[in-house]
Amino acid sequence: MLGSPPRHPTVRRSWGRRWPVWLVTSILLIAFSAGLTVFRFQPTGEASSGSPVPTPGEGTRQPTVSVAAVSGGTFRQGFIGRIETLNPLLVRSTAERAVSVLLFEGLVWVDGSGIPQPALADRWETSGDGLEYTVHLRDDALWHDGQPVTARDVLFTVRLIQAPDFPGDPTLADFWRSVQVAVIDAHTVRFRLAEPYAPFPTYLALPIVPEHLLEGTLPTDLSESSFSVHPIGSGPYRLERADLRTGMIQLVRFDGYQRPQLIFERVTIRLFESAEEALAAFREGELDALEPVPWKAIQDGQLLGKHARIYAPSLAGFTALFLNGQAQFFTDVRVRQALSLAIDRERLIRDVLGGQAEPGNGPIPPASWAYQEQDYRYDPAVAVRLLRDAGWEDRDGDGVLDKEGLNFRFTLLVNVDDPQRVAVAQAVAQQLAEVGLSVTVQPIAAPSLERQLLDREFTAAVFGWMSTSGDPDMFEMWHSTQAEGGANITSFRSRTVDILLEQARHSLDRSERRSLYVEFQRLFAEYVPAIVLYYPRYCFVVSDRIGGVDASPLVAPEDHFRQLPRWYRVER
Repeated sequence: MLGSPPRHPTVRRSWGRRWPVWLVTSILLIAFSAGLTVFRFQPTGEASSGSPVPTPGEGTRQPTVSVAAVSGGTFRQGFIGRIETLNPLLVRSTAERAVSVLLFEGLVWVDGSGIPQPALADRWETSGDGLEYTVHLRDDALWHDGQPVTARDVLFTVRLIQAPDFPGDPTLADFWRSVQVAVIDAHTVRFRLAEPYAPFPTYLALPIVPEHLLEGTLPTDLSESSFSVHPIGSGPYRLERADLRTGMIQLVRFDGYQRPQLIFERVTIRLFESAEEALAAFREGELDALEPVPWKAIQDGQLLGKHARIYAPSLAGFTALFLNGQAQFFTDVRVRQALSLAIDRERLIRDVLGGQAEPGNGPIPPASWAYQEQDYRYDPAVAVRLLRDAGWEDRDGDGVLDKEGLNFRFTLLVNVDDPQRVAVAQAVAQQLAEVGLSVTVQPIAAPSLERQLLDREFTAAVFGWMSTSGDPDMFEMWHSTQAEGGANITSFRSRTVDILLEQARHSLDRSERRSLYVEFQRLFAEYVPAIVLYYPRYCFVVSDRIGGVDASPLVAPEDHFRQLPRWYRVER
């Protein structure tokens, strides 16, 4: 039996700040993508290429002429939003993270199925007890100024984050403060953990910064350092010019990067304050790509023009109806099972999300190597029978079930600043009314929702969860030790599930971990602490004059920029 759980993050902020990322990230995705949530089901966990989702109207036409790849040239990317920093340790927005992907690398990158892949590191080994990871860096990795990337850069980066006054993500800092780092030689670094933690390799995706340029910079001065505006990285492109005030960034191909050989010579990034201005620039051919895609542009293809192709890769997360297990309505598992059966996910997706989604199927995203499909179905007749078995019937004929003088009426919370999610919550309420439940949807401000969820002052809520590492570790979400003050806001408790989650985060054998998570998903479907409604996708639009683009599953929105070195302009 474990003692206190290790402080390993599943979201990007500590409790003082992590909820805005868990919640608001999902708000951003759905606000612009209207909840597009079509995961590619991948039982084996291998990432695959999905087909692009075409823009309605004229944009649905596919090229019919032969094309040829053109080497060189400039790729022109547009973002709706602002960039405040180019320091990869301080980035927060999707646009900032996207630029970071092009300028910097971590020791690894994590593919859409949650498996770490070599980047600055070409291999790593784990000790038999799971406490030590020895990582070997590539001997040809260079900084953009020609200096070699070494193990000392890794040590320097981690120590910056471990500093008590590190100004970046506090949850990230908490995690790395529990890790010991030692340089073995110029190209070898060793990490030692306090206890075995199987997801650790995914955290090696941390972007590495150069010691020779930042040495002597205090952590508190990082945000004001010139490095935040004119950084030197080791990624596929180097910075040529940046004017964050006017929203223009120019990158040029880094000849020292050969994995793979880059096709575009330059990348120009433009930032737009308004969606209308950005859409006009794309429509008029001033941009090759734009993101995020406003929902109105998905509905009306004329806003993007005839050359647009919308890609909607799946993300590692879900949107769900979370049920407070301490509320008197939901203590009986039969009631929770009934609610799951009473929600027609297909109708929800068809009527609210315009058909651009796929039903939820458990807490581990389908692109994950640990995913196992469960038997979720819509059956209101069985739902009514389960509610009756649990003592809930409409005894007074008012259309609402009651039990021992208590009417089945509750409030469903949702964040007011996300109209699509509010519409989802209202549709859920209407479907539950069909089996005799009276549900009042209450849209509230995100900070208020955060407080009520953390304090367990809610009955039910619709909101989303996003993974930060891509690993299927669900300890903080569903382990009993997290039920009172942690991320397990449903207060779900199961000793069997606890053991599965404990063993899964300690085992170094992926096949064993998968078996443990398969059983966890089966029990989740049986106990129903939450009802997973659908899985998110991130929409971005690319001109049909750009080739090499696909919609492979992603851990985070910015990860699709790892494909950019393979993109090219087509000549007709």
